Amino acid sequence: MNLSYGLRLALSCLAAFFLLNFVLTLAVRLFAPAVLARSGQCRADHAARILFALRLVPAGLAVLTVACLCVPSYLWLEPPGQVERTSVGCLIAAVAGAAVWTASAVRALRAIAGYRAYLRGCRGARRETILPGHPHPVWLVEHSGSHVALAGVLRPRLVISDAVVCDLPPDELAAVLRHERAHETSRDNLKRLCLLLAPDALPGLRGLAKLESAWARLTEWAADDAASAGSEQQALCLASALVRVARMNAGLRPPLLATSFLGNGRDVGARVDRLLGAERPQTPLRPPAAAVWAGASMAAFLVVAMLDPAVLHAAHRLMEKLIE
Repeated sequence: MNLSYGLRLALSCLAAFFLLNFVLTLAVRLFAPAVLARSGQCRADHAARILFALRLVPAGLAVLTVACLCVPSYLWLEPPGQVERTSVGCLIAAVAGAAVWTASAVRALRAIAGYRAYLRGCRGARRETILPGHPHPVWLVEHSGSHVALAGVLRPRLVISDAVVCDLPPDELAAVLRHERAHETSRDNLKRLCLLLAPDALPGLRGLAKLESAWARLTEWAADDAASAGSEQQALCLASALVRVARMNAGLRPPLLATSFLGNGRDVGARVDRLLGAERPQTPLRPPAAAVWAGASMAAFLVVAMLDPAVLHAAHRLMEKLIE
């Protein structure tokens, strides 16, 4: 198929992104089990940061490669104004690249729409109030069920049902507020949006779903650790609050761009056992030095390669093989 200069650039970039993201996602998937096995034995906040970065590595390096090598080499070495033939393989890879980006964008837009609908539902049955220990006004919603969620990305808002406020003793309510404050400090809702926007290896295939689930679990553990602050008494209050809230009637369903106090609801028992159990791990999770050096070296190489004509010539030859 004969295509114009600009369209060939767009298709080749999409094709290159898809192939790189696919290969890097497979590499992360092979490497992830070793990290997941160690994550429960180390500090939850450190492990959560490592898993979050690991999930974004494939798309991040693929975008950086396209921006630093594919686009500059094409614009510098490809003669403008020419109409050349593009291979079917390049077209298929480009369509797949566009599909994975579209799927991630649709995921994020649906999450934003769900969050806006959630806010509209809360506005009809809420009032703002100040709760001791929380620096911002809280939305108190009239609901007989359990509901505690930090909703929003840029300016997250704590939404809590009046049943929770009435039923929890003051020390347990304070522990709940510290837990949600920890989520706000670590910007977990913004990270959720980034994970939704991260493209998959193939359209509709969540190849790193286990990594994302482990990250979500570790963020709850990290918030529990921050709320208890190493105090057995505060850990006991938080564990008691978890049990009380879990035993209440089901409340409002939080949107994707929110961190619920109960998390997904399936990990409450493990969280309580962890809070009441032995001393929680304090060892930071460090990825293997070889992986860190490999990632850092690749990123540095891509940035420096933009200034090296030989590297750009090599990149252009690879792009021509891909297009042809």
